[in-house]
Amino acid sequence: AMAPSNGPPDPQTEDEPAVPPPPPGAPDGVVGVAPHATIISIRQSSRAFEPVNPGPGDPNSDEKVKAGTLNTLARAVVHAANMGAKVINISVTSCLPAVSSTDQRALGAAVWYAATVKDAVIVAAAGNDGEGGCDNNPMYDPLDTSDPRDWHQVKVISSPSWFSDYVLSVGGVDATGAPIDKSMSGPWVGVAGPATHIMGLSPQGGGPVNAYPPSRPGDKNMPFWGTSFSAAYVSGVAALVRAKYPELSAHQVINRIVQSAHNPPSGVDNKVGYGLVDPVAALTFNIPPGDKVPPGAHSRVITPAPPPPPPDHRARNIA
Repeated sequence: AMAPSNGPPDPQTEDEPAVPPPPPGAPDGVVGVAPHATIISIRQSSRAFEPVNPGPGDPNSDEKVKAGTLNTLARAVVHAANMGAKVINISVTSCLPAVSSTDQRALGAAVWYAATVKDAVIVAAAGNDGEGGCDNNPMYDPLDTSDPRDWHQVKVISSPSWFSDYVLSVGGVDATGAPIDKSMSGPWVGVAGPATHIMGLSPQGGGPVNAYPPSRPGDKNMPFWGTSFSAAYVSGVAALVRAKYPELSAHQVINRIVQSAHNPPSGVDNKVGYGLVDPVAALTFNIPPGDKVPPGAHSRVITPAPPPPPPDHRARNIA
């Protein structure tokens, strides 16, 4: 949302005043976490496109099917990895019931390929409670030593976050460092990042913005918030770590980010994982590198089957 350069804050904006644009040609004052990183933008989800035959439903509903599926996400991840992306930010989430029969093998294979074969750090949003079927899961049970993060009680999965061997899932916190209520909890959450008071750049004019404009007459501006932005912040930190420690593998970069985070009181929980990311600590602390590959990615020897016996031609030869 933006106010005229000589006008008052936009009264339609919720929680925050609109940001006045800079004068033409002036610096915008917005600096990213990793401003020198090269960005590869891949559109896989879009509210501007939808399937040719979307099926039944209210054509005016905000919940109607838009472009982007788990299979197209898998293709986007592989494409980014093949283009040489060393950090892949996925600020989209697909939430499904844990008992869903939806086939996610293509996406699982894609994140495995990107993380282990192409050595890409994959950072994904944990999801926002109440959006697109996302719902909170049990928090944390330290008394259950066999499953303290309550994997067995998961009701809704967040994809691709739940592929936690290969994906760093990011929850959201507010300006005080407290978890936001809408940050979806789950045992896959690894760390947390800022999810409120977000600044960005307008896709139209390129100036700084802090809210979505109204989608309908009479609606208010909606300030930016959510774990999609948290994931983007952590992706920037991952880019900085990769730049300073080029010898580290993708899994070791994730380990450094996790080990340097500010832990919650329990040490780890399902809302913020191992805690709020600390970019300075991630870049400066003395942290053992850890394993080069995720535990689930270790190779194993496969014994080939014995060759089939040669054909028996005795009957033919005797005849």
